[in-house]
Amino acid sequence: MTAPLRQAVTLEHIKDGDTLVVRTADQGERVVRLYGIDCPELAQEPFGHAARVRVRELVAPDARLELLEVDHDSHGRLVAEVWAGNRCLNTQLLREGHAVAYRYHLHGEFKERYLQAEAIAQAKKLQFWSQPDPEMPRDFRRRHPRR
Repeated sequence: MTAPLRQAVTLEHIKDGDTLVVRTADQGERVVRLYGIDCPELAQEPFGHAARVRVRELVAPDARLELLEVDHDSHGRLVAEVWAGNRCLNTQLLREGHAVAYRYHLHGEFKERYLQAEAIAQAKKLQFWSQPDPEMPRDFRRRHPRR
């Protein structure tokens, strides 16, 4: 297995908690899906918007980001771990309860770190986990398909 590709990018736009638009030096604008996490949909109020706002707060001081490329998804998006300085956005969102671990896609070095981060938020009932019976974002999307 080859080492994941690292690249410096500039944030252009935050679509939602787990999807960013970035600019690369060589490929221009790219849509990036944060690897291994699933944030609530924007319609899952107030948690979807809170996740997007938190991403904005985490990257506001430093719009230069580093991507650790993991894969590409079926929509053509780059799937990556995203770093702002020494902070991994993916695990930070999990740890704070703004995202759930996307277990189906987790593998290798990421799996234990991501599941531990999610367990912290779940135990403390933070954000998404504060609900008595939270509906997973994936289930929400199935019930409310985009038209």
